[in-house]
Amino acid sequence: MEIIPTISVSAVITVYNPEQFYFEKAVSSVLTQSYGVKELVLVNDGGTESYREWLPDDRRVKCYTRMNGGVAAARNFAIQQCTGEYIAFLDQDDFWYPDKLHLQTAMLQDSEKLCVILSSADIVGEDDEVLVLQGRESKKNRFLQTTPDTLLFQLAFENFIYSSTPLFHREVFSITGGFDPYTQPHDDWDIYLRIALAGIPFYCYKEKPLSVWRVHKSNASKNNRKMIQSKCRVEKKILQMSIPPALRSLLRTNLGIDNLRRLQLIYKTQRYACFRKLLCRYLIEVRDYVSTEELTDIQAYRAQKDRVRKLVMKSCLRYALSWYMQIVKK
Repeated sequence: MEIIPTISVSAVITVYNPEQFYFEKAVSSVLTQSYGVKELVLVNDGGTESYREWLPDDRRVKCYTRMNGGVAAARNFAIQQCTGEYIAFLDQDDFWYPDKLHLQTAMLQDSEKLCVILSSADIVGEDDEVLVLQGRESKKNRFLQTTPDTLLFQLAFENFIYSSTPLFHREVFSITGGFDPYTQPHDDWDIYLRIALAGIPFYCYKEKPLSVWRVHKSNASKNNRKMIQSKCRVEKKILQMSIPPALRSLLRTNLGIDNLRRLQLIYKTQRYACFRKLLCRYLIEVRDYVSTEELTDIQAYRAQKDRVRKLVMKSCLRYALSWYMQIVKK
């Protein structure tokens, strides 16, 4: 397909006390795209202003500062400042490959401009070396296997979309209401689900990764308690919406699994009485979730049952051990 020459793209980076090396690479990767951006909108979310010293002299760079409110609120603020027809986000420590926007805009068709275009991402370490991480390959495989018909269920099973990969038509945010700070740091997963439920099409560029997700010591995703808690918030939120029965069963089972995962963190803090009390409740919920019939023809259902089985066995063993540990502790 030929690139539509009238397409304008706004790039957004929310900033909070970035590390210079990562930040400069992120900015450079935006401004040197083979399909040039209309503007780069930088929103400082209550951090220091020292990052401005690292910016190149480029008229496309626009800087804003706001009180700290988290990345979701900063993204919403940035969207209001953007003037491009499409918007693409980039985290301050990640970067794009030079032809990202060229290859994504080439997928657009005049009749279907209201859409989201995805790609996969490479995972790199602190020195830009490409990594293969256990557990992350499933995300890549899920992306490669997804089709327009299966995207919603694949996405509900696992967020396989890295936040620095999508290209959004700006009207997507008017329709869905933007990012929800309450679901942060899973605010990106939340909005992807709501976009899919709104019937807005997703297109996937599958030839090669177009973005990079960097692994380093400051990654927010390493805070297990916060990540599981926010994931549960998204699941509860979507379950309150009018959604297909099969999707409801999948999300309810996910929520049961995540509640059991949260329990493991409670056990590790030696709050044994709290662990036992919640375990009894969550086991009943999980039993009810996995006994529903709506998911029997979905491949994810079998994987969910295996995950539930392993977590239940682990939780029951810890239930017995908790009595012993409580006695020893006294």
